[in-house]
Amino acid sequence: MAQTAVTGRVTDEKGAPVIGATIKVKGKPAGTQTDLTGTFHISLRVGDTVICSSIGFLPKHVGYKTQSDLNIRLAEDNKTLGQVLVVGYKSQAKQEITGSVASIKMDKVTETQAAESFESLLQGRIAGVNIQLNSGEPGASPAIIIRGLAAVSRDDASALSEPLYVVDGVPIISKTSNEFAITSTNVLADLNPSDIENVVVLKDASAAAIYGSRAANGVILITTKKGKIGKPQINFNLRTGVNFVPQLQDVAGGDKERQQVARLYQLYAPYGTFMPAMYTDVTNPFYHNSSDWQGYLYNTSVTQDYNTSIRGAGDFGQYSVSLGYMDYKGILFNTGFKRYSSLASTTFYALNKKLIINNTLAVARTDQSKNPGSLNTNYSALLPLPNNPMVAGSEVYQPGRLNNVNDRMRFSSDATLNLVKNLSFKTSLSLEYLRLMQDSSITSRRTLRSDNKSGVGENRNLLVQNTLTYAPTVGKHRLSLLLGQSAEKLESKITIVNNVSSAQTLSQTVNWPQGNSIGTSNYTANSLLSYFSRFDYSFDEKYLFGASIRTDGSSKFGAANRWGVFPSVSAGWNFNKEKIFENWKWLNSGKIRGSYGLSGTTWNNDYLALGIMSGGSLDRYNSLLQISYGGISGFTPTWYDGFKNDNLTWVKTNMGNVGMDLSMFNNKVEFIFDAYQKVTKGLLLTTALPTTSGYNEVYRNAADVLNRGLEFTLNTNMNLSKNLSWSTGLNFAYNKNRVTSLPDGNADIIKTSTSGQDFGSIVRVGAPLNGFFFYQSEGIYQAESQIPVNPKTGAKLLGLQNKTLQVGDRAFKDQNGDYKIDVSDRVYSGDPNPKWTGGWTNDFNYKGFGLNVVSTFVIGRDIVNSALLDRLKLGKSFAGATSLPNFDNYSIWQKSGDNAKYPTLNPWSGVSQIINYDSSYIEDGSYFKIKSVTLSYNFTKKMMPRLPFDRMRIYCTMDNVVTFQKYSGPDAELVNVDGFDMSGGYPMRRLMLFGVSIGL
Repeated sequence: MAQTAVTGRVTDEKGAPVIGATIKVKGKPAGTQTDLTGTFHISLRVGDTVICSSIGFLPKHVGYKTQSDLNIRLAEDNKTLGQVLVVGYKSQAKQEITGSVASIKMDKVTETQAAESFESLLQGRIAGVNIQLNSGEPGASPAIIIRGLAAVSRDDASALSEPLYVVDGVPIISKTSNEFAITSTNVLADLNPSDIENVVVLKDASAAAIYGSRAANGVILITTKKGKIGKPQINFNLRTGVNFVPQLQDVAGGDKERQQVARLYQLYAPYGTFMPAMYTDVTNPFYHNSSDWQGYLYNTSVTQDYNTSIRGAGDFGQYSVSLGYMDYKGILFNTGFKRYSSLASTTFYALNKKLIINNTLAVARTDQSKNPGSLNTNYSALLPLPNNPMVAGSEVYQPGRLNNVNDRMRFSSDATLNLVKNLSFKTSLSLEYLRLMQDSSITSRRTLRSDNKSGVGENRNLLVQNTLTYAPTVGKHRLSLLLGQSAEKLESKITIVNNVSSAQTLSQTVNWPQGNSIGTSNYTANSLLSYFSRFDYSFDEKYLFGASIRTDGSSKFGAANRWGVFPSVSAGWNFNKEKIFENWKWLNSGKIRGSYGLSGTTWNNDYLALGIMSGGSLDRYNSLLQISYGGISGFTPTWYDGFKNDNLTWVKTNMGNVGMDLSMFNNKVEFIFDAYQKVTKGLLLTTALPTTSGYNEVYRNAADVLNRGLEFTLNTNMNLSKNLSWSTGLNFAYNKNRVTSLPDGNADIIKTSTSGQDFGSIVRVGAPLNGFFFYQSEGIYQAESQIPVNPKTGAKLLGLQNKTLQVGDRAFKDQNGDYKIDVSDRVYSGDPNPKWTGGWTNDFNYKGFGLNVVSTFVIGRDIVNSALLDRLKLGKSFAGATSLPNFDNYSIWQKSGDNAKYPTLNPWSGVSQIINYDSSYIEDGSYFKIKSVTLSYNFTKKMMPRLPFDRMRIYCTMDNVVTFQKYSGPDAELVNVDGFDMSGGYPMRRLMLFGVSIGL
């Protein structure tokens, strides 16, 4: 019989299309693949046997008799760990991926952990991805560093190398520049984790280079959930929990504080200096008081998280609608975080399924509550609590409000037209609007002055993308060629108004007619035009090759370097398919891969390469500080933004990667290894100019950083008995960071703020980024004879600020031998960059019961206990002004012979010995944390036949269970990327969460 052209469709067990499935005719070389709808076209004779196979599914043989025979439904291969991943403008079978790519199925994560943002949920789950929290405050932004830090600055204590975030193929706004940061809320917290299907991280340049000038720090691809064929799926996930206050800093009680103050006065107070009456007046009703300020301002709170969705699909396409609400009350007074989210997506088929139209609309609001002023829990234990009428004027906390609201709307629409066999064209349009609002009203209890402020920031992003894909299969040869073009424009606008009133006001808004009012506004925009191409080739699914190239034209780049080119190349070998390994029954799959590529990053200031101009400014009292020439107002280049440099260009990152993937023992064990070298060149830095130039400095692409590392991942899935299974995921990564080049002849950079504040960090060639630049402590002087004496002059070593050193003072090493301790004696004292990071997850299932344990760890980094340092600094007016730690818990010098770690606490010393740059406060920042433990039970339909549920799962989660650390501070995790404990007094809460997940 003659062959006829027929059409078929391949779906999974739930009715979702299987993309990229291979269709072959038994005994014939010809074959084809399914398209985005799972549809394929092939020529057949009646009686032919069709072989359908796809990664992650069991192969199926179908005898062709009628058209209905070609509606093929594949069963999942539960023993395989393979899957299809989205890897930059296309989907690709994991077996054929040649770059370093990691993926996480979010359903397994969101059903065991709760967090405001999805980034926190990824902590410890992906090798080489370090997610670091610096505060337990609701809505705080975690730092995400992929394969080592590669950001240099002179004046930012926490310069980060942020990845690019892409949601359903559309790059989104993930942060706002400091100049436009109205709120402090994490911008990504509006993405509801329950709406996310999976997260894919592109770690090496071959995978990320297709995203060009924004991909040097990695790319995080987020795919949201879609409907699947079958009856509509209705899901509810309801959970609520209690946030407990963890162990806080130790505080001396009322009597203990009195004893410590009396002791300090007895040892050190000058003649005629007396203690405040609150410590001596026994008739004072609060003489025996011991107020628990931490107990007053820290309290248990409640977290609520509710999500519902309805999803389905049919021959017309698919639909998905979801709603979410989260309310997280902070454990610190007057703090919290709320999220309202909605997501709707649809897919429609037309022209006999040759045309596929997708639409997505996401609307979300986050509302972060904070304290309007600095909330101080460090008051003396002898002061009464503020609800006592005798202290109505106490400045415990500033009455008022501070609300940070972020609104985001994302709309995207794309259409894919299958032009001819294996050739498709896709066009897409996306619009993103992000509005950030902050309203604050602060009234001082002491001065009665009111300060109202209102700010609004708006960000608009318009993106148009077009791609053409040709993916034929000829025998054993599988090709894929993608050509694409995109155009993007991002606009940012900010408006801030505030007024100060000399008297209290009932108004919580800015009142222009009253008091002194000022307002400012700013606008900026940038655009990006790109062309890109990607080529992938597979021979017999054994030999793999891939290449991509992208060129970006950015309005940010200097005129001399308007366009950047980002190429990459990769190759892989599935060696298990060779005949020599046919008898290795324990080896299911094995792949060796290698890649090399170039990607880049830009900077925040849109006009830096064009030259920044200033036309003056308004001061706090509405006085115009105007630039004028001969009485005529004008503009001038700004002094501190530097001289115009047309040669500024994107930061270049070259990365090489070799890796190996193994699946063994009937796919029960998976092992992944990667080794990489990442060289980041041309990081933006200012270099000094002579004053005669009329400018302070000029920006140049002037610094280079090297990161080298190893990554290991081990996944197992074992059945220990008939009813007991155990799955584990262990990953750990080693990274070595080093600065290789700096401007001005590789001169050291001692990082300082714009106000001149020294951060205590240094950037030095040959050393890791942001090392501690401290004085080297050699203990405490126990006797006069231990203080060095200059043999030439007989003069004793001078301490800081020319202090005459005494017994009990800190002994700092005189590095240059000039018998004077000053800034020239500071040395590189520690590395805040972790050497090892990783995580360990374990899942146990026994019948319907489940136990999930998630752990994270960091090894080999130094951190500074700046929290303790600040508490031990005692000024002359310390008594009654602040709480004191219990000195019995610390080794503090008081008399000769004391083998102490910390020097004298003499508040009346000419120069305090408790200083910021003392190496004694550098501690081991390694930790191992059991992040969460979840106990659950799954009810099946057989167990509840009369209930309308298809499934129901109840669970209990304990979050932030326990931390094992050497650090003497509260939590070694809560430090910034530069290694300083800057948690701001906001610890990480401990959460007990109860939830139920229902499917109808």
